[in-house]
Amino acid sequence: MNVAVAFSGGVDSAVCVRLLQARGHRVEAWHLLTQAPEPDPAVPALADALGVPLRLLDARADFERLVVAPFYAAYAAGLTPNPCCRCNPLVKFGLLRRAVGQPLATGHYAAHAIDPATGARTLRRHPDGAKDQTYFLCALPPAALRGLLLPLAGLGRAQVVALARRWALPIPEGRLASGSQDVCFLPGGDYRPELRRRHPETARPGDILDPAGRVIGRHAGLANHTRGQRRGLGVATGGRAYAIAFDRARNTLTLGPREALLVPAFRVAPPNWLVPPAFPLRCQAVTRYHHPPFACVVHADGRVLPERPQALVTPGQYCAFYRGDLLLGGAPIVEG
Repeated sequence: MNVAVAFSGGVDSAVCVRLLQARGHRVEAWHLLTQAPEPDPAVPALADALGVPLRLLDARADFERLVVAPFYAAYAAGLTPNPCCRCNPLVKFGLLRRAVGQPLATGHYAAHAIDPATGARTLRRHPDGAKDQTYFLCALPPAALRGLLLPLAGLGRAQVVALARRWALPIPEGRLASGSQDVCFLPGGDYRPELRRRHPETARPGDILDPAGRVIGRHAGLANHTRGQRRGLGVATGGRAYAIAFDRARNTLTLGPREALLVPAFRVAPPNWLVPPAFPLRCQAVTRYHHPPFACVVHADGRVLPERPQALVTPGQYCAFYRGDLLLGGAPIVEG
């Protein structure tokens, strides 16, 4: 069978190629160009070492339009976006999937599954919980799962790295140890300089308040801060303080104790469902990558009622819904 591999040039996609070759598939490596007009020289070198043709897909304009610009616009609007949850359905399983015209394999740590109650095709959490990536796939439409191969479904990260070393794949040791970045277009991890360039209004200084409304400092722009932030607030309060409230009309940031972050309910946009729901839906929710799931009830109007109040609920982030290890779907948080 002919199979296309989403090929980043990292260890996960390289091991995918080798595993598929071992199963007798004819493999092509497809590399998305999202920022530079040419790939890093290590990418064609690795494809050559694997003995597979390298196909390049210039997605720079679409990646800017679909992922990067909305990322900064969301921050400017007071949200905390998750670009990976947006990129997967629109770019990797959208643009790339349409371009390859054949089954697509990716290095995601997830596994196919069938929901026993409905017979719907979905995804199962990876047994290597530290690497499970089903959260980032919660916005995939059901059709995206057809013809999708997940060669790493039964392997942990340590096993993947061990295979790369055993096969002497030409991957720098630093990349073997660190893995991929969370946000590929933020190599330094700091979104703020580019945000100020694109949206200068976000750098307007304002007051930092305590819970009683007293001014205790100054901020350099509300978009520099996110709900629940504890470090880098620039104010010494004598105890642990968190960013708990943003008043955009007055351009103020309020700090307070962690208890002030707790919300008894929140709302999501119309979810993407891989498993058809029956409302009210009792399930588990995850509101941040690697955040422990919590029991909740989801209503047809998008209200989510946690069993206990939750602190890490931030508009703009995605909420993924699970039944045990099965991914049910997900949606952006719009109100929390």
